[in-house]
Amino acid sequence: MNTEIELDKQNNISTPLIIKKENQQKSSQILNRSSSIYQINQDLLRSQIKEQIDKSLSEFQSIEELKKVIPFINYAKAQDMLLKATQEGEVEEFLVILDDLKTRKEKLRLNDQLDHKKQTLLHIACFKNLPAIVEKLLETVKQNSTQIEFEEWINRVNQDQFASVHFAAYVGSITILEMLQKAGADLNIKNSQGQNALSVAAQGDQVQAMVWLYLQGQSIVEQDLQGGTPLHWATYFDSLFALQFLLSWLSKLPNYSYYINLKDGEGMTPLHLAAVTGNCRIAKKLLQKGANKSIRDNKNLTPAEAAQENQQNGVYEILMQNNCLLEFLNIKPSVKPPSISWTQIIAFFIIYFYCMIGTILFVYPFYFKYEWLQILSVFSFLLGLILYFLTMFLRPGYIEKNKDQQQLFKLLNDYEPWEVCSECLIKKPERSRHCEFCKKCIVVYDHHCPWVNNCIGAKNYFIYFSFISIIWINLIHILILNSLFIGKEYNNINLTYPWFNNMIESQSNSLFVAKIVVQSIILFLSVLFIIAVSHLLYGQIITLFTNRTTFEKYKQAENFQSNNQKSKSQKQLSQQSIKPEETKIQCSCNNCILMCCGNANNPAFQ
Repeated sequence: MNTEIELDKQNNISTPLIIKKENQQKSSQILNRSSSIYQINQDLLRSQIKEQIDKSLSEFQSIEELKKVIPFINYAKAQDMLLKATQEGEVEEFLVILDDLKTRKEKLRLNDQLDHKKQTLLHIACFKNLPAIVEKLLETVKQNSTQIEFEEWINRVNQDQFASVHFAAYVGSITILEMLQKAGADLNIKNSQGQNALSVAAQGDQVQAMVWLYLQGQSIVEQDLQGGTPLHWATYFDSLFALQFLLSWLSKLPNYSYYINLKDGEGMTPLHLAAVTGNCRIAKKLLQKGANKSIRDNKNLTPAEAAQENQQNGVYEILMQNNCLLEFLNIKPSVKPPSISWTQIIAFFIIYFYCMIGTILFVYPFYFKYEWLQILSVFSFLLGLILYFLTMFLRPGYIEKNKDQQQLFKLLNDYEPWEVCSECLIKKPERSRHCEFCKKCIVVYDHHCPWVNNCIGAKNYFIYFSFISIIWINLIHILILNSLFIGKEYNNINLTYPWFNNMIESQSNSLFVAKIVVQSIILFLSVLFIIAVSHLLYGQIITLFTNRTTFEKYKQAENFQSNNQKSKSQKQLSQQSIKPEETKIQCSCNNCILMCCGNANNPAFQ
């Protein structure tokens, strides 16, 4: 059974975020990104990752051999070995060399030791995510320095103006961040571009670090020297999870629309950046959250024009698509901000009532001898309305929210970002999803139906399937009857409708014209409506017999499409972590039982 989490895992989302981000920056090439502001920062971070280190300890076969030899190595070379052990992430070697240096007569001055990029050992240890080395460095330097020297060292920036706090945030190490905070590091220190640590964490897609910094009071809307916010950086670096959490926090601000459409120094909004980087999924999320497609940057380009200039056809199509009718008929999902569509609800009632009442008035007199058929038709019509209201008002299965922001950080200690709902502050059960319309997580989420203004989930799926089935039957019935009798004239003998005889005699011509007009409209509306319902019913029949929700099918198709749009190097990286395909899902009646009632009672989905 495919779940949202399993689908994400199959598309490289299950890879640990630190490894994933480093691998992407090692191997993938940046496309035609027309923003010098973000490219400079991308190159700076990439230069840290691509740095090549010559092995210095390979001459020693074991730690024991190193312990024997290190006392005979001169002080300067031993310090150099300490630096390289840090660069290589060799914790045991580092501790052995450091213990030896502490016993020597020379004063230990680790805070003066720099590499060729003017990085301290602390910078390197933070970037390499080595908490054990960071702890020893903080302890040793504090013992061998004055308070002023220690504060200067812990907040020192390298030649690219990144402090240790920035590197710890980028790799997402909460342990190191807490160590630095306890030691007195300035968490609000900025780099040369004016970015705070939260902004750098957004670039690394390190959600847990972002949440920790957010709870420490760091701003999520603060602009750097070039006008970029964490949302801009998360968008440019394709940091999907960071973007989701940022959007969740921003949505709680009173001037939310202002920040999501905020321009940077080049006049680019986050949507512009999604357009130039070609990330379709991020572009859709921004649009659904209210990003404005008509804002122009300093080059006088809209996001769509920026996507076209950078040959990002996928995003361009999303920005230019205008599927009003298909969205209205619920055939294609909307990429607009969620809102109650009273137009669709009212239109459903008008079309359904008009078609049925028109058929009763103008077609039923033709087969007045078959009263049972008329009663059956009216009964199915009323049953359709009852099922409609039941679908509208029955709960799909809401999962209780949590209002404690601290709970979010605790959850991220135990679960990956895609397993946590940033809105409800809960660990999402299997197959659940947060609905932007209902503002809640739904048990076995299928989709949000605008016709009934309600989510379809495990606890109302059977009613919903029954509703669209009976509507489809009624529409077929209406379509056939009106097609058969649209050109026929009335018989003036009607025992069931005696009042109809007088009308035929007195207004035969006008009645026939009215009949033709009404039935023509009924046929047009029925055909239009039955296309949408047939498409919906076909999809739900597949869902019913495979126990795969509409959302799961859509998500798999979207992931497949996004994989096809990746560069060759990105595909190779994805293939390294994609699990083998599971056994093909089989259609069965057992799946019908699960969809109709089994999923609603499954504790794993609650």
